Parts: sequence; structure tokens; C-alpha cells
Amino acid sequence: MEGRDERNSPELASLFHLERLASLWFGSVGIAVDLRAGISPATTLATAIGMVGVGLALAFLYLGVFLSGLLRNSSHRIVTLLYVSAGWAVLTSLLSFLNGLQGGTIAFLLISLLILWYLLKNVRRLAVEAQNPPPTVAV
Repeated sequence: MEGRDERNSPELASLFHLERLASLWFGSVGIAVDLRAGISPATTLATAIGMVGVGLALAFLYLGVFLSGLLRNSSHRIVTLLYVSAGWAVLTSLLSFLNGLQGGTIAFLLISLLILWYLLKNVRRLAVEAQNPPPTVAV
């Protein structure tokens, strides 16, 4: 089982990195565009949404870098971040629906929730494996 844990943790960490690097890029570009526009309540809201998205992206990058230690010592924080991210995806999708029903929004929400479900499932499994290493057999 220990070999399985070592093999899956880098793959999971890579998924954290790839998913959130894209979010970080799009969030940063969105903030830059919002800041160029005039100050209005809509621009302020869009900038705040972008900054929260960038914050979540940075948190996921942090998780990817320190995944093995976090799985052993504080996996509940990873799970909490995954739930917060799922809630954020739903909230931003609902705000997007206010502008009209768009197929891209539905696809984004479904893909985001599927990825977060996959991450949650594997984080829980890897946390159990990391916290309960298999006994070593003396030869």
C-alpha cells in the first residue's frame, strides 16, 4: 500500500496544480480587465469575485506543493478547501445565470464539481493511507 500512496500522491498533486494554474491565470486576467474599467458596483463585484478565485487558486497550489505533509497532519483542511471551492463554483455559476442561461456555465459547473468530487474521494483515501501506514515485516 505504501507504494500505491507514493504513486498516487504526485498524480493528485499534479491535478491540484493544473486545475488551479488555469484558475489563477483567468482570475488574474479578469481582475486586470475589471480594474481597467470604470469604478461601478458591477466592476467592484467582478473584481472581488476574481480576487476570491485567485485566492482559491493559490490555496490549491499550496496544497499541491505540500500535499503529502497535509495528508498526514491536517487532511481536514484539504477537505474544507474542497467544500469551499465547490460552494464557490456553485455561487459563481448562479451569479452567471443571472446574466442569462449559458451552456458554458453549466459545463463549467459540472466539470468543476466532478473534478472536486474526484479530488475529495482521493484525498480521503490517501489521508487514511498516510495516517495508517502498513506494518513493516522484518525478514
